[in-house]
Amino acid sequence: MQSRKSALTLSFLIVISIVMTSGCTFDMGNLINQKNDSKGDIIQYTVNIDESNNNSYHVNGMVENRANQNYSSVNLTVTGYNAKKETISQTKITLPKILAHDYANYDAWLTSSNGEKITTATVGFINGTKG
Repeated sequence: MQSRKSALTLSFLIVISIVMTSGCTFDMGNLINQKNDSKGDIIQYTVNIDESNNNSYHVNGMVENRANQNYSSVNLTVTGYNAKKETISQTKITLPKILAHDYANYDAWLTSSNGEKITTATVGFINGTKG
């Protein structure tokens, strides 16, 4: 029994070390809206930032429609920030239909003109067409 626990613990530690050395990051502040606070119907739920070449960043994730209303289209602002929480880049995107109390995926490209690394991104609700 003791050897089984040791093997399980060792396996777990190996998996953790592989994930850590692969360059993957896990920042809970970036992944989910933990506080469940919202000033609007559409809120950011998850976000993933992949650095590409030429100071380009692919931002994708999921937004949640908290309203009791369907949206036929939604306009959002995607903003990228550096480690100091200073705005580096911003773009606007439009998502098609999002049903009431449902989720939708989004994709955006952000650029860093000064070469500064984008470490976090947020999605802001501009407006939407209900229907």
